[in-house]
Amino acid sequence: MDSKLNRNHNLQLKDDQCLWRALKHSDPLALNKLFNKFYEDLFFYGLKLAGNQDHVADTIQDLFANIWEKRKNISDVTHVKAYMFTSLRNRLLKPNPSDNFNRTSTYYNLNQDYNFNISPEDIYIDNESQNETAKIINLMLADLSPKQKEIIYLKFYSNYSNIEISRILSTKKQSVANMLLRTIKLLRKKQKQINFPIS
Repeated sequence: MDSKLNRNHNLQLKDDQCLWRALKHSDPLALNKLFNKFYEDLFFYGLKLAGNQDHVADTIQDLFANIWEKRKNISDVTHVKAYMFTSLRNRLLKPNPSDNFNRTSTYYNLNQDYNFNISPEDIYIDNESQNETAKIINLMLADLSPKQKEIIYLKFYSNYSNIEISRILSTKKQSVANMLLRTIKLLRKKQKQINFPIS
């Protein structure tokens, strides 16, 4: 991240933390602001994991309802958006009615078997070459595992840092860095094979 992006990111974190603290002190407006702020990103991320729109929407509603219900006992959170992604991911991959909104959440590792769908539409495509580019991107994504697709989505579409991704996936930061490096190497190899320019 360059310095301007880093500053904006830090300001966003502080704003989210203020809303989280207000939520813990039973401010319904804070809950509403967090819901409106994160719903769209949570919804599209959930679709990548679960695919069923109604199920994802219901799960997000349940997630926020559960946070409100347990607001007096939840911990302080540094990365609120990443925490929300983690909670949604845990619910979609392994729903647990006795969710614990403290630091001791259910852990998943990068080797867990699950599906993660990512399409060319998730990546900006110039209209002039949209159809051809979409075919090429599909070819490149075809060789990625669900775990690799998820990390690419979180890193380059959602703009998460490695530490935030590690929190979402409940794994070590170094594991994320290693997986990201391997995935980029695989994409670059595929890019050379099909002669498609990527940065």
